[in-house]
Amino acid sequence: MTTAFVLSGGGNLGPMQAGTILALEEAGIRPDLFVGTSVGSLNAGFLSTRPGVSGARTLVDAWNALRRREAVQLNPIRALAGFLGVRNHLISPTQLRRLIGRWIEVDRIEDTRVPLAVTATDALTGEAVVFTNGNAADCLAASSAIPGLFPPVQIGSRWFIDGSLSANRPVLQAQDLGADRIFVITTNTAARLTPPRGAVAMAMNSVSLITSRTARNELAQALRHAESTGGQIHVVPSSEPAAPGPFDYGRSASLAEAAYRHTRRWLLETELSPATPERRSSQRTEEPSPNA
Repeated sequence: MTTAFVLSGGGNLGPMQAGTILALEEAGIRPDLFVGTSVGSLNAGFLSTRPGVSGARTLVDAWNALRRREAVQLNPIRALAGFLGVRNHLISPTQLRRLIGRWIEVDRIEDTRVPLAVTATDALTGEAVVFTNGNAADCLAASSAIPGLFPPVQIGSRWFIDGSLSANRPVLQAQDLGADRIFVITTNTAARLTPPRGAVAMAMNSVSLITSRTARNELAQALRHAESTGGQIHVVPSSEPAAPGPFDYGRSASLAEAAYRHTRRWLLETELSPATPERRSSQRTEEPSPNA
């Protein structure tokens, strides 16, 4: 079977995926394909060039070392220009591009050690587009271009924005690429008790509410397809931490550790390993949190 790790969006919750994948890799579950969207595309790109347990540990370390100024650079003048309509974004993509350059060790997607697919959203039609070749920096920047915060990315004659808007959990895309054993790795957080503080946090949470509903529908469709073809879909349960602020990178270590331990417990409970028979695609799944 072709095993795919499908990585959802989630912004600065990315270290959760790093911890989850480290636990999966240590259990001997290895992907033949990475499919990522938004921050999931950054993690997938990192691991597709550094596969295995050592790569997953390096990704955890990279998140632990990451500081906000290395990921986003807040400039009041640029932000004001965005609010006034002079620019179509609030944050310069410079830091994001630098991060991609450090994390992805190839210039083109097709040159990764493990096959990589990156999803983005056509900014004009809303169509989900999957990149399996092309300039890695452009494709990952497009997949991560949260609308309003980062500018759209032009690739060829088309403009692209954050892939989570059209395929926050690109399970269907993984199936289209031939994957029949899929591990869905999310960034679900605990349900909020009060609305988030700040305009940016409120806007991002609102987008998450919409994309989570779409993700549920797409997962249900993918499960039906897997049932009819004998495939398997494993939604790895999230540790569901309280959501940090959108620019808070100080909790990466605790997020990764909690996800790692939660995944290890799940693996023991399900007895899921390459040496044991796996349950059919109707096995344990979870409902996406509105904050996914």
